[in-house]
Amino acid sequence: MSRKGIITVALLFLVAFLLLQLATRGYREVEALQSMEKAMAAVRRDFPGAKPVSTAQLAAWIGEEEGVVLIDARATEEFAVSRIPGARRATTVKEASTMALGSKRVVIYDAVGLYSAELADALVAGGSEATSYLEGGIFQWANEGRPLVDADGKTTTKVHPYNKYWGRLLERK
Repeated sequence: MSRKGIITVALLFLVAFLLLQLATRGYREVEALQSMEKAMAAVRRDFPGAKPVSTAQLAAWIGEEEGVVLIDARATEEFAVSRIPGARRATTVKEASTMALGSKRVVIYDAVGLYSAELADALVAGGSEATSYLEGGIFQWANEGRPLVDADGKTTTKVHPYNKYWGRLLERK
């Protein structure tokens, strides 16, 4: 086989491998959209080092005197629709680590936990060991009927769906 033929075959194998990786990733994302349980399992699988906190545990911490630093890692438009009371928005490791500085408890959340688990994992790796992510994110929190506030601090039940696919994990009440 000529050098050109070998290079062509090698490139075809590389392209096939990349397509297989994309298909596998796509399948895993589609599988996660099937139910909240599958979405939470996907987060645990993809970020095994991140520490999850249940919605019940977070609710208990919010009610305690010691409290918790609560970080919302969603986009501006999502945060504007609703948030967990007391949450502040941060989307980068630098912003979140500044908010977490010296805190005994830090919980990061997003829609279902994917980005917040990644962010929590990065903060723990950077030395903020008291950091965890909200398992199931704000979707799980809202699905359980827990308190939410809008940008004006008024009680709401609305949650930004992120997109039409992830929004299917929100239970309509």
